[in-house]
Amino acid sequence: MPIDRKHIGFSLPPFTVLVDREQLRRFAEAIGNSVHSDLAPPTYMKVIEGENGSSRAIVAALGVDLRRVMHVEQEFDYGAPIRGGDHVTVERRVVDIYDRKDGAHVFVVVESTLRNTHGVSVGRSTQRILVRNEVPIAPA
Repeated sequence: MPIDRKHIGFSLPPFTVLVDREQLRRFAEAIGNSVHSDLAPPTYMKVIEGENGSSRAIVAALGVDLRRVMHVEQEFDYGAPIRGGDHVTVERRVVDIYDRKDGAHVFVVVESTLRNTHGVSVGRSTQRILVRNEVPIAPA
């Protein structure tokens, strides 16, 4: 079933995440970063934007079966550093929906903006989600 383009512009209510120092330390260790500081690695933005089940909430709002979803691409633009103890406010919005292969593949583009307590941008990400549709096979 196609995803209605009326969902372009859909956004979740903003939410704020406390950057937990211990969680940040474990993340850095998991990616092989032996430096133990309060400075978040750049890809930690993905952890922050995914808090509160926000990715699932977007997919659910579009009426998509999670079993057909695949995260295919993510781009990051970095702003001010993110540090342990920071409060980061996240806003996520669907900015485009398009299809390929006669509707067999639908792409949902989600943009996230992240700001610290002072309203300074700590980053922006653009995520592409692939939704695989079952396209009926035409009779021969």
